[in-house]
Amino acid sequence: MHTRISPDNPHGYNRYGFAWEQVPRGSLAHLDFGCHDGAFLSTLRSKGVKRLVGVDISKEALDKGSRFLPELELKKIEHAASLPFDNAQFDSITVLDVLEHVYEQRELLAELTRVLKTQGRIIVTVPGRHIFSCLDRGNLKFLLPRLHRWYYCRRHSRREYERRYVANPDGLIGDISARKRWHEHFRRRRLRRLLEEAGLDVIDIDGTGFFQRLITMVNLLLLRWFKPVQPLIRKLLVLDAKRFECTNLFCVAQKRS
Repeated sequence: MHTRISPDNPHGYNRYGFAWEQVPRGSLAHLDFGCHDGAFLSTLRSKGVKRLVGVDISKEALDKGSRFLPELELKKIEHAASLPFDNAQFDSITVLDVLEHVYEQRELLAELTRVLKTQGRIIVTVPGRHIFSCLDRGNLKFLLPRLHRWYYCRRHSRREYERRYVANPDGLIGDISARKRWHEHFRRRRLRRLLEEAGLDVIDIDGTGFFQRLITMVNLLLLRWFKPVQPLIRKLLVLDAKRFECTNLFCVAQKRS
């Protein structure tokens, strides 16, 4: 990751740290699309953003955010490509690890561009496509559905599995659009093309990691029970995030005049 993290950044070398650096200080309004419970959105208060708005498709996540972060303006949406805002409402928008879950990607980016002010910034993060993308646990439910069902029911319950993966009230399979059915990984060229087609000019593309998925998988399968090793694992992940730019892609773009 080549982006410098300022001393007052509350996040590390990850998508939240990158996005926090790119959101303009003292702006009038910011939108976090796919805000979940608003945890990241709330950290932008320290940048003096006057209006903090978050939207998500998950009612459960938004209810949690409304309870613990009542100062945020959180809204539920039914469709990714239809937002309840007038044109040119926001100075900046974040879309953090959301695009890979969405089927109607072009329609979503066009809608986000519509509600963004001219020369406003949009910050997008996605998983990068590289040699270790096959280790993405988010796709196990599609590659090995029976094994995934057995494991999830054993860890949680059959009822919870049915609610989350079979009859999800938000039209998802886990956290993936039911129409998409795949946790997508992006190359830089594809991410740039999607943004440019939506009327955005790419300012910078950054990223983190190369061995992150491999380290995480080895730790999960072999080392997670050995507590003395965990500080070393965390250090390796931070070093990997600082040194490389492949596992996750971070992009900042500006709406054309």
